[in-house]
Amino acid sequence: MAVYHRGYPMKKGLLLSIAALLTFSLSLAGCGGASNSAGGATEGGSAPSGNGGENLVLKIGDITKPNHSWNRALEKLNQDLQSKSNGRISLELYPGGELGNEKDMMQQLDTGNLDMAVITAAELSSHSDAFGAWLMPFVVDNHEQAYKLWSSQESMALFETLGKNNAHGLGYLSSGFRYYLMKSAPITQPADLASKKLRVTPSPTILDYYKSLQVSPTPMPLTEVYTALQTGVIDGIDIDSESVQPEKLYEIAKEMTPSKHMYWIGGILINKDRWSGLSDEDRKLLEESITAAMEFNVQDVSKNEIEGLEFLKQQPDFTISELKKEDFAPYVEGVESAWSAKSPEIAAFLKKAKEISNQ
Repeated sequence: MAVYHRGYPMKKGLLLSIAALLTFSLSLAGCGGASNSAGGATEGGSAPSGNGGENLVLKIGDITKPNHSWNRALEKLNQDLQSKSNGRISLELYPGGELGNEKDMMQQLDTGNLDMAVITAAELSSHSDAFGAWLMPFVVDNHEQAYKLWSSQESMALFETLGKNNAHGLGYLSSGFRYYLMKSAPITQPADLASKKLRVTPSPTILDYYKSLQVSPTPMPLTEVYTALQTGVIDGIDIDSESVQPEKLYEIAKEMTPSKHMYWIGGILINKDRWSGLSDEDRKLLEESITAAMEFNVQDVSKNEIEGLEFLKQQPDFTISELKKEDFAPYVEGVESAWSAKSPEIAAFLKKAKEISNQ
C-alpha cells in the first residue's frame, strides 16, 4: 500500500471498459524530509535512485481530496510500482493540498523538495501558454477521444514548453468533463450565459472564452462556492461532476447542464534531476506504470460521472438540461483562432483533436 502522510484511506475504482461505459452513459443521457516508513526516504522523499537496486520512495502531491479520482489513480500507480519492483519502488502520497497550493508544489518541484506532483492544466498554463490547449472549449466529445488525445505526441509535447521549470512530464490524469451547475435558470444556449456571474478557474484561455459569451467570470476557491451560491454572489459554477456531491452544491444549485464543454486534466510531473538520476530500467517501469494508471483513471472517471448524474437525478427539485455544442461554435472558433495564433503547440494540439474526433 502507499504511504500516506496522515494515513488517508483510498477507495478502489471499478475497472470497466471505455466502450461499455460510453454505451451506458448514453442510456442515461436523459440523466522537507518525509516519513521513511516506505523504505529509507531521504531529504526530498526518496532514497538513492534504482541504479544500485536500492529502495526508491517518490514523494508526490496534489490538491484534490484523498478519495478523488486522481488519488485513486495514484494508488493504482503505487501498487503497480511496488508489484513490478518487488517492493523496491513506492510512492509517498500527499493529497488535499497538504504540501501547499499548486504554485507551492511547482516551486517544490523546481527545487527538488518534491519528487512528483499532479498539477492542473490551469496552473500549468500560468507557466506556459501552451497548456491552454487543454482549456479550450469542446475539444473532445467523450473519454475515449480524450484518452487518445492525451496519449498523443501533440499532447505530450506541451510538457516540453515548461523550459523554465525543473520538471519533466510523464502523462495526465483526468477529473472528467466540466458541467454547468446553476442556482436557478438552466444553461441550454449561449444567450443563457450572458451577464451570469459564473465561478470559473482564472486561466487566460478560459477567461477569454467566457468574456466572448458576455459572462461575468468570478474566480474564487471551491470552498467558498456554497456560500456564494446561497448569498447570490454567483449565479452558478463551471465544475467537474466529481466535485458537486462532496461539496453538497446540489443543495443550493438545482440546475445542471452536462455540457461537457471542457475536459479537466492534470499533468503528472517529476523533478528533472530525480528523473535523470533514475536507471533506464526504473524509468521504463515508471512510464509503464503511469500508462496503466492513466487507463485506470479514464475508466474510473467515466463510471463516476454516470453514477454522479444518477445521484443528482434523485435529488429533490433537481433538473438536468441539455445544450447543443453546435450553438457555441462561433465562440469556440474565436478563442481557438486567437490562441492558435499565439502558440504553435496549441494549433498542433487542436488539429490532432479534430483528427481524433473525425475518426
